[in-house]
Order: sequence, then C-alpha cells, then structure tokens
Amino acid sequence: MEPAEYLAALRKHWLVILLLSVLGFGAGYAYSTSLPSSFRATSSVYVTVPQSSSVGELVQGSTYAQNRIENYAQLATKPYVLDPVIERLGLDTTGRSLAKSVSVSAPLNSTILEIAAVSGDPQRSADIANAVARQLATAVEELEGDTSDGDPNVQITLVGEATPPSFAFAPNTKLNAATGLVLGGIAGVVLALARTLLDTRIRSMRDLRRVTATPVLSSVRYDRKNRRDPLVIRRDPFGDQAEAFRRLRTNLRFLTIEGPSRSIVVTSSLPTEGKSTAAINLAIAMAEGNARILLVDADLRRPSVHRYLGIEGAVGLTTVLIGEATAEEVIQPWGDGSLDVLPAGQIPPNPSELLDSPAMARLLQRLSLRYDVILLDSAPLLPVTDAAVLSRLTDGALVVVGCRAVHRNQLADALASLEAVDARVLGLLLNQVSAKASGSILTYGSTPQATARAWSLPGRPNRRGARADGSAARPGAPTAPAQPPVAPVPAARTEDVPQPRPVVLASADERLLPGRELSGLDDLELPEPRPHVQERGAHASWL
Repeated sequence: MEPAEYLAALRKHWLVILLLSVLGFGAGYAYSTSLPSSFRATSSVYVTVPQSSSVGELVQGSTYAQNRIENYAQLATKPYVLDPVIERLGLDTTGRSLAKSVSVSAPLNSTILEIAAVSGDPQRSADIANAVARQLATAVEELEGDTSDGDPNVQITLVGEATPPSFAFAPNTKLNAATGLVLGGIAGVVLALARTLLDTRIRSMRDLRRVTATPVLSSVRYDRKNRRDPLVIRRDPFGDQAEAFRRLRTNLRFLTIEGPSRSIVVTSSLPTEGKSTAAINLAIAMAEGNARILLVDADLRRPSVHRYLGIEGAVGLTTVLIGEATAEEVIQPWGDGSLDVLPAGQIPPNPSELLDSPAMARLLQRLSLRYDVILLDSAPLLPVTDAAVLSRLTDGALVVVGCRAVHRNQLADALASLEAVDARVLGLLLNQVSAKASGSILTYGSTPQATARAWSLPGRPNRRGARADGSAARPGAPTAPAQPPVAPVPAARTEDVPQPRPVVLASADERLLPGRELSGLDDLELPEPRPHVQERGAHASWL
C-alpha cells in the first residue's frame, strides 16, 4: 500500500478510531475511580557515629555510616522492626503485609534514610512512617551495641517527621485516562489498517488494477434509485449513469471484433453484481442509433430481463432451442422498435447442455444475419459454466464487476475460467461505484424538458415587460420592426421524392440487413438517400 492509501484508510475509519479512543479514555477513567485512594507519608532519619576528637576519626565514622546505610534500609522492612510497630499502633496486619506498604530509600553518598509508608488513611500513613523511623533507631542501637563510654556505636536521629498528606498519590486518574485514550486510538488505527489490508473486496479502479490488466470500458455510479427503477437511461437519460452506459457503448464500438456481426456475452463473477441491468441499459444505449439490437436473456437459471422490461417471459430462448417455436415467433420488440428482446422462457433442467448445443450455435448464426449487435445476459461465471460456454460461441465477454460485492481472488478466478476456454474478454464494467470512488459528477448542457418548460410558460413577463402570450408591452417601450411575411414552402410531391428500391435477399425466408452476406457490391445499385431521415435516438448510430 502507498502512503496515500494508508491516509485514506484512516480517513475512512475515522469514526472507529474516535470511538475506540473515547472508549479507552472512559475505561481508564473508570479503572481509576474503581481503585481505592492511597496516601504516602515520608519521614527522614540521619545516621551518625559518636563524635571523635580527631578529623581522621570523623572521616572514618562517616565512611562507616555510609557503608552501613544499605543494611539499615533493609532492616527497616524486616519483622524485627515492623512487629513492634504493629503492636504499638494496634494494626490489624502482619509484618509481611506491612512490609509491602513500607519502602526505604537512601540517596547516593548520603547518610540519610527516607522512610515512606502507604495507607488508605492519610493519618495512619504518617503514624506508620514515624513509628518505623523510631523503631529503626532502637533496633540499630540494640544491634550495633555501645561504646566503652556507654554511648551507642551508631546513632539514628529523626530529622524529618512525617505529616498526613493532603492529596492521594494513587490512583492517577489523569494519567490513566490519558493512557486509555492513547491506547484506544492506537487500537483504532491498527483495526482500520487491518481491515483495509485484509479486505480484498473491489471498491475502486485501483483495486481492479491489482487483479488484471484488462481494460475498464466504463464505470457506473451507485444509486439507490436503481433498485426501484434500474433502467437508468429511460429514467434519467441525461444523467451521469446514462452517460456511463453510452461511454461503454462507444468503447465497445471501437473494439476490433472480427466478423460481420457483433455478439457479446454480459456476465459477472457472482450474482448481485448488476449484470442483467447493465446488459439492459447497454442494449437501450446501443438502440438509440439506427442499429438493430437484440437482447437475449441467456440466464436460464434466474432469468430477469422480462421482469425488468415488462414483457412476456413464458416463451423464449428455451422454446426455440427445443424446437417448439421459431425465433421470429418469440422475439418481442421493445421501445421504439430498434430493440428486440428474446426472453429466456421456461427454466430447463439442463441449462448448460442447451446453451452448448448445436441448436444454440445455429440460432446465434442465424440471428447475426438480422441484427447488428446481439447482447446475451448470461449466468455468473463462478457458480455455473453457462457464461464460459456462451463465450466460445460469441465474439467475446463483457465482465461486470460489482463494487463491494466481489473479492479480488473471485474476479481472478472468473477471468481465469474464461481464459481456460480460450474466450476473449472484451473489457470490464465497474458497476455500483461509490460517489467518493467515482469522483465528482460532471454534467454538461440542459435537458430538453427543462428548456421546454423555460420557454413554454404562458404569461411569463420578460425583461421589457412583454408577455409570452403576445400581449402588448408597456406604453412607450420600443418595438421591433415588423418582419415581412415568409412565403410558405410548397410541399414536395410524393412522386418527386426518390423511393428506395428493396434489396434482393439471398432467400425468401431470411431477411438480411443491407450489405450482409452479399457479393458483387460494386455492381449493386443502391437507392438515393431519403430526405429528412428521422433518427431513432438522440445519439450517433452504432454502425
């Protein structure tokens, strides 16, 4: 992953990071409040030897005290010192337990001992520290003995009496809460990066490039409205989704496909990737020109084209393949007539065998003589082999990749299944792309509906005060000079317009498109172009 991808992962999971940080802060604060308060009181004692008359004896005594200071620090936490303290203060504990709450430290090169006592009561902690200091002095005098003059060899003096502390030193609520906040944030960052690294679902074009170098012909943005009305070109013909399918149509148009016809299988790796709706919208986009398009519902396991288009689906492809009807009898026109639909028909018990039968190959060969483009909506690649079978009978396959629906390894396996049968992958359609991944939505121009509403509102005043219904302007306003009447153009007579001559077909029962399967085109007399040809759609023809 690149640094930008790490930042994108953290930005994507910022809510998780924030939530875990808040939870860590709350956990640290709750842990601190659950602990009992502890108070620490400290007393200080000074270790000396009896004074001597000479300087050498003083230095020798000081050195002796420093050498013995560590022994005295350890002695302060022994039962020899603590048991009398427990008896004097009346504590309900033992010497071993009290030793855990008493600590003695000796600064370097010093003869001073710091005795600290910890307790839940501030007064008791001070009493314990002072009692241990006094009892330590008594124990040292007993252990070290006296001099010949009756003075102790080592004398310990209480120089700093412990006082009850004002504040508890533990628990440190601020430190624990801050630690919980930091640990929660770290856990959130680790979780965000782990989810990004372990999530192999395809979400954007960058994820797709990691799987294959197959060209992506177009990408369609995700929209919740597609669930209710998936025909985006019909619902919003000037939206960005409709333009995405027109872009797909244009890219497929410039692909080099051998042969006089173009037959394309539309499939996907898994269900719910939007292959059927993509095939329908692509067929509608292709039919906007003068080309003749045939949409075949070749998904004989879960057919859905007839349901989306609102046509009869009881008879169709399976009826033709088993010989109970001809293709002409079951093909249904849709829209303005430039798009024909062959539904799937009844669900057979052997879909793969029917699609791989010689009857299917003959049907496709015959239909290719009548239509410019044949689109076949097929089953997914991974669950069944129907799409791989059909891809060998057509010019190639268009694989629909649903964002957040398919994993990278699943797409790789689907493309490998097509490669195993020596099928051609024409390209990929990245479907259901999120608005963030697809970038900004760019539009250009106005819709005809909006333009018509803007110019057909009756009684709408203009800048000069004139009305759209033809009423006079305000007095004194300048008027435009009258235009001379335009003479009407005489209508052309029917006999003056050259009529096209019918093209002689190869046989009486097969109507071919002009120029298909014909030889001797140099000697063929073509009719003059008809004037005022009305196009079927607002976009360029497929051919």
